[in-house]
Amino acid sequence: MSKHNVALIFGGRTPEHEVSIVTAHQICLALQENHQVIPIYVTKNGEWLTGDALQNLPTFTEGALPQPSDFDKVTVEFHPEPKFVVNSKHWLGQNLRKRTVLPVDVVFPAIHGMHGEDGTLQGLLELMNLPYVGAGVVGSAVGMDKIMTKAILNENQLPVLPYVWWEHQEWEISADKIIEDVEKTLSYPIFVKPAMGGSSIGVAHVKNRDELLSAIEVAGHYSHRILAEKAVENPIEINCAVMGTAELTVSVCEQPITAANFLSFDEKYIHQEDESSGMAGAERKIPAPISEELTLHIQELAKRTFQVLDCAGVARIDCLVGTNADVYVNEINTIPGSYSYYLWAHQDIEFPQLVSELIDLAFAGHAQKNTLTYTYTTHLLSQADASLSKLKREDKLGDTA
Repeated sequence: MSKHNVALIFGGRTPEHEVSIVTAHQICLALQENHQVIPIYVTKNGEWLTGDALQNLPTFTEGALPQPSDFDKVTVEFHPEPKFVVNSKHWLGQNLRKRTVLPVDVVFPAIHGMHGEDGTLQGLLELMNLPYVGAGVVGSAVGMDKIMTKAILNENQLPVLPYVWWEHQEWEISADKIIEDVEKTLSYPIFVKPAMGGSSIGVAHVKNRDELLSAIEVAGHYSHRILAEKAVENPIEINCAVMGTAELTVSVCEQPITAANFLSFDEKYIHQEDESSGMAGAERKIPAPISEELTLHIQELAKRTFQVLDCAGVARIDCLVGTNADVYVNEINTIPGSYSYYLWAHQDIEFPQLVSELIDLAFAGHAQKNTLTYTYTTHLLSQADASLSKLKREDKLGDTA
């Protein structure tokens, strides 16, 4: 196994900032067994920092979050080639800062939600021509947007729940029409969700119009597009992770346990049996206590969803099972909490092995993309030059006429 310099990017301008920190430190511990970790922490204000102390969870838990004044800043430069550059906080002689190029072989994104899981970070890494773990720009962007996810899955005959969506700006102009449309298309109970986001932040289960109005206002704080969908009565949530690119491997299925109508942020991350359990601390049954037939069906739905949305690396697909055993694809997480390592552990894939496999997939996917042709030679410019010269001559003749 080759040892690589892995840039672990986490934090970010996202409501899931703290969740990202937990995921990153679990990944960091797993990476340290076989690789050299370069931590890059993105503050809530969007500043990029690095330093050895960022590999230690107490740096984040003992007091305030890390401050830019205490760490070296990271910038991206594209000349003469794309690279991550460290601008040391220590001043040298003649008012010069020490600049160092980070020796990054591959990037491991660990930002959940906006500005990290939504294709924006992936787009930057594509421009830098760097290998990175996980879904590409399209898979990340579509997987992050619940409206786009549903539209594409529905187009590909994958089962999704009935839904209505709108722009928050539209809500401010024609709220009555939207309410009428929601209540005409869907029946209570209904889920209201920000189109962009995860970890159940801004999600509400509503049973009447007053609750619907309140939930829409809350969701509008987290996304400019909002989704309302029919709720499944007494649902069973079953999740399954998928790993790979062309050849896919599915994990065992899990059943998260909740006393409410959906798994809230607190149940996912706060109420845990012990601090070391991390994202795996929420109560869950693994494998899920469902029939083999239903397990295989959900695993196939997960694989197909992964393929249709053009994903790579690891993603977790969350499904809902109704009382009549109807199964619906609820959403996909292209950067799931802790990369869903607890699901792979039941197949004797330990976390260090999982992250190394994901890095191998990143290099393989990057090599495949670089076999494509990105140039196309034509005579267009010479023809355009000739046409422009002709126009200039005609204009000159017109001026002298």
